Amino acid sequence: MGVNLKDAVKFHWGFQGALLALAMWLFISLVGPPPAQASVASPETVQIGVFLTDLSDLDPSKKSFSASLWLWSITDQEEGSPLDRLEFTNAIKIDSPISVKELTSLGVWQQRKIVGSFRHEWDMSRFPFDKQLLLIGLEEGEFDNKTILFSADAKNSGFDSDIKLAEYRIKSAQFLNNEKTYRSNFGDPRLPPGSPSTYTHAELQILLERTNSNLFWKLISGAIAASFFAFASFWLRLDDPSALSPRFGLLSGSLFAAVVGLRNSAIQLGTDNQTTLIELIHIAVMLYIMLAAGSAVVSIEKLQSMPNRGESSALAIQRQEKRFAVLSTAAFLSVILTLCITYAL
Repeated sequence: MGVNLKDAVKFHWGFQGALLALAMWLFISLVGPPPAQASVASPETVQIGVFLTDLSDLDPSKKSFSASLWLWSITDQEEGSPLDRLEFTNAIKIDSPISVKELTSLGVWQQRKIVGSFRHEWDMSRFPFDKQLLLIGLEEGEFDNKTILFSADAKNSGFDSDIKLAEYRIKSAQFLNNEKTYRSNFGDPRLPPGSPSTYTHAELQILLERTNSNLFWKLISGAIAASFFAFASFWLRLDDPSALSPRFGLLSGSLFAAVVGLRNSAIQLGTDNQTTLIELIHIAVMLYIMLAAGSAVVSIEKLQSMPNRGESSALAIQRQEKRFAVLSTAAFLSVILTLCITYAL
């Protein structure tokens, strides 16, 4: 009985299919399933809060201030509290006299007292209409943001309303969290060269509003006196030679007082690199004194150049000087008033 060609072809393809299925089964058995992708652990979120209890030593000349505050954190880890690793990014000196740590139903709660001094770039350009935003920066000192993240406890953070300051009042105190990126891997061989590093960061922002202007009046008292003597110099007689020396002596002393006052204000406010309202007032006073001196020189020159110098000529020039005194003083006071209004707004 002969073999059917059609049946032979079916047998051939069926046999090859079975061999192929067997080969694939053996390959999968030997190699095994593809490895599962490693799961990336999410960073731990740590709740952190701060309460300001004291603020003192507000010193623009030293570019610093002092503060006392309570810090707290809640974490799931019993060891290695984030408060133990905190870095105060703008601190000059830090002390922690009290620390409390307890296990609660919501995690490990730690509280720490912080007493320290901090750097601050005081902007005194609008003094005495200035506001100051003091910052206390907190940053995770060991782990980057792939491991630890801060969550600011804004509801419980704030400041003690009983804090009293001599020149300011605390308008608000906000505790905010963000991140800080550094353009360096800090030499970590596990990171690509030149790669950035990002750390979780929190910041207490204390907004101060000035309420006392006594220092302002003390600092400009010399300028006020200098401008008054400059104004008085216009009324000294020009036809009396004995009055000329006192007049220029009066203007020289006024100018010297204005220069000393300008320097003292810069030292008191620590504003060597800023242009402040007080400095502009002193500069205006010095220009006013120079106008008074220039007016005296011009008037004396006119009187000396007259062929018939007499009492009437001197009185005429004196009247011109007095008119100039009124105009220049009005302009001077307008400049001072405009400066004050501009900086107050």
